[in-house]
Amino acid sequence: MHKALVLMSITLPLILGTLLFGSSALYVFESYQNELFGLDKEKISVDLPVVQDDTLGWKTYQDKKTGFSIKYPDNWPDPLTVTPEGREKFIEKIVFENGLGTSEERFKRYEVFIYNAKKVAGPVGTDNLVAKNPKTFAAESCAKREFYDSIVGEGDYPAQEVDIMPNDNCFNKAYFFSVSRGGYIFNLVPTVPEIDGPFDTGIKPDIIAKFPKYFEVLSTLIIPEEERLVEVEKQNIQKRIVEKKVQPHRVLIHKATCAKKNHKGKKSKTKSRHMDEDCCIDPDESPNPRCQY
Repeated sequence: MHKALVLMSITLPLILGTLLFGSSALYVFESYQNELFGLDKEKISVDLPVVQDDTLGWKTYQDKKTGFSIKYPDNWPDPLTVTPEGREKFIEKIVFENGLGTSEERFKRYEVFIYNAKKVAGPVGTDNLVAKNPKTFAAESCAKREFYDSIVGEGDYPAQEVDIMPNDNCFNKAYFFSVSRGGYIFNLVPTVPEIDGPFDTGIKPDIIAKFPKYFEVLSTLIIPEEERLVEVEKQNIQKRIVEKKVQPHRVLIHKATCAKKNHKGKKSKTKSRHMDEDCCIDPDESPNPRCQY
């Protein structure tokens, strides 16, 4: 019993001393860190600078077909709407292109590809992902490729970030964000002049370095609620039905003319007034609607 008391009297001060020393050391370290970096916990949430939103003065494009909207720089020309040709799968493409500045600036642009989600299981299957070798596509399980989950737009819409490297076994290199909503797939694809780089480097570093506005563009995307998209599609269908209605048409009849040159009409000796029969009208004949006089 005496030995246990002695051991306690030695151990307890050691434990207390260690705790006190550790607390003091942590306090000294935090004080040094705050002084070194100029941190003040009470002011951290108060003195943060206000970040300017560069997109406030941008122009807004709103799509009539699907109702989505997106912004583009105010000094860019109005976007172009492109319809599909040949085997292209998109139903509409909106091209936003910088037509100003140096030749390098002119090639900075982004495109919004719109697909019918019932026909395309994107991003795989869209025009923006091109298979390298169709023969090995199935063997590599390329159709089951998964992409990074992300969010874009003012509504924080779930999206997939597609980042394909040049040495990928399935697809040619590509970079874009894909949003599936309301029966449509929206692929937002940026473009910049290519630069030579390592073989395993994709397009994303070029976009970050040369076209950071693209990421600001992503933040301005607005896609209507699914109910609104359905209503817009109904209106479009009704419009197409009206445009395709069969219009009444006239049947053009090539009318006959008198075959007698220098015909001088005279009354018939055997008939009373009657309809012209040979398109050579006489004084006692009424005009024939099939004749051209």
